[in-house]
Amino acid sequence: MIHSFAVVIEGVDLTGEDNSRDADALYGAGCDDALLTSESGIQRAVFDREAPTFALAVASAINAIETSISGARVVAVERLDATNPAPLPHSA
Repeated sequence: MIHSFAVVIEGVDLTGEDNSRDADALYGAGCDDALLTSESGIQRAVFDREAPTFALAVASAINAIETSISGARVVAVERLDATNPAPLPHSA
């Protein structure tokens, strides 16, 4: 099953001009299904991730981000599917 969600990332600049090393690290960590965005100073990685459950999809994305990029912290999770569009809290 495909799960659509976004994670808010703090602690690093992933969308700046000199982010290719971090983007490569994310790709290598399995985040080739993510789109990095930045709006009003908030950075998100938007995922369409295949996993048996929503929780496993989110957990694998958070683990990949926080272990592949030094200083990166996921501070929020936003569910993007039509059945439950409300943001979900996440404590870092």
